[in-house]
Amino acid sequence: MLPTVTDQPSDIDPSRALELLREQVALFAKLEGLSVRQQALVAGEAIEPLMSVLADRQRVSVRLAKIAEALGPVRRSWKQFRDALDATQRDEAEKFIASAEASLKRLIESDERDARILSARKRRVADTLSGLNSSGGAVAAYRRETQTVRRMDLVSEDA
Repeated sequence: MLPTVTDQPSDIDPSRALELLREQVALFAKLEGLSVRQQALVAGEAIEPLMSVLADRQRVSVRLAKIAEALGPVRRSWKQFRDALDATQRDEAEKFIASAEASLKRLIESDERDARILSARKRRVADTLSGLNSSGGAVAAYRRETQTVRRMDLVSEDA
């Protein structure tokens, strides 16, 4: 997000750049909303809805990548671009950039928390499965389940 300085002037119209920056901020806000939903779904272990949220996040991220590409000339010549803006436009652009950077930071932190939660859950499941396999628990549990189903079938046939 942070503009870099080069000596090449930007060919992008300032009003178009501000429009793109405004859209970028709105998309980051949308991603943050999706991130909140994602956290709840991760905590609740709701896999299918989580996959839907991740797909929504992917769509928003694709649009953000297109905006970043369109703003590439502005980033590459930020100093000259900024100097060409009037005071109001400059303040607005800097506000949008700061907002996008803050959103991105929050999203990264949130995603890292979710990743830690999912990783811990994965380890617990692996440990549980390892314990079942080493003690023969999985086979015993499967046999019990099969015997229960078989007994239920016999009872229903007698009825």
